[in-house]
Amino acid sequence: MDLTYWALFAGTVIAVSMIPGPSTLIAFSHGASHGWLRSTITASGNAAASACQAIAASAGLGLVLTGSATLFLTLKYAGAAYLVYVGIQLWRSAARRVSLSDRTHNLPEPARKLFAGGFTVAASNPKAIAFFTALFPQFLSPEGTGVGQLAGMVAVVCLSAFAVATVYGGLGAWLRRLELSRRAVTRIHKTTGGIFVASGIGLAASRSG
Repeated sequence: MDLTYWALFAGTVIAVSMIPGPSTLIAFSHGASHGWLRSTITASGNAAASACQAIAASAGLGLVLTGSATLFLTLKYAGAAYLVYVGIQLWRSAARRVSLSDRTHNLPEPARKLFAGGFTVAASNPKAIAFFTALFPQFLSPEGTGVGQLAGMVAVVCLSAFAVATVYGGLGAWLRRLELSRRAVTRIHKTTGGIFVASGIGLAASRSG
């Protein structure tokens, strides 16, 4: 695969990753709550999950998921339930947040918790595996080695997921520096939580597998 195809592949992955969704919203929320630097831990969890999904697609799990309705639905509903859970937790925590810049009330979360949050939210959508399964063959070149090209694609997916989540974490951190009022902060976290709940319900209700 030549440089043009690599650039096109990276652009496609980044464009899809930039679409606001649970993974970007959790990075944004952690950036707003804990600052940009700590939100990069969340971004690392997001990137790790994306890499696992890309590897699973490369290994053929995507074909298994698309071929087994029962397995796909099980993972789909489990992911939907987790997104709803995260949304409820964000909604409940909104009342406890006084200011995005108030370090007294926003105690640092353990790094493992931030990483786990980014990882589990990103991993909660099994459709990513099906997406990579459909995307990767479009960019495979018969001239190169399949394993080498797939490894490169996984690396691009991982780096793209990290970069996009980092950008969203930066946006959240920027709002943190504005020292918004308690009411504004509460609205931000409730809106984010509501989007997570809606995403979970939408994922569960969607017909496409």
